[in-house]
Amino acid sequence: MNCLKSWVGEQGLTVRDFALELNVPLKTAQDWIYRGVAPSPQNRDKLTDYVFTHCAHHWVIAVPDGPVSEGVCQRCGNQKQFQNSLPDRPWRVSSKVV
Repeated sequence: MNCLKSWVGEQGLTVRDFALELNVPLKTAQDWIYRGVAPSPQNRDKLTDYVFTHCAHHWVIAVPDGPVSEGVCQRCGNQKQFQNSLPDRPWRVSSKVV
């Protein structure tokens, strides 16, 4: 995750609301956001799932090179594959040089 403090702000959440959403103590959420404390493995999974499902993604998609391209969200770091063609017009490798 790039910057939790910025992400929480972009979502319009207060730290208190964020803590309540994740069902963690306010102090724990404050430590993550303001002090850069790493969450425990259990809380890291909970935090990652929450961010990925609530993020208004801003995808950066790699240059097309084949039927799919890898995309990465600039806000949360989530990764996803994107099709480079429509289902009724499949990706074709052209041997024609222009």
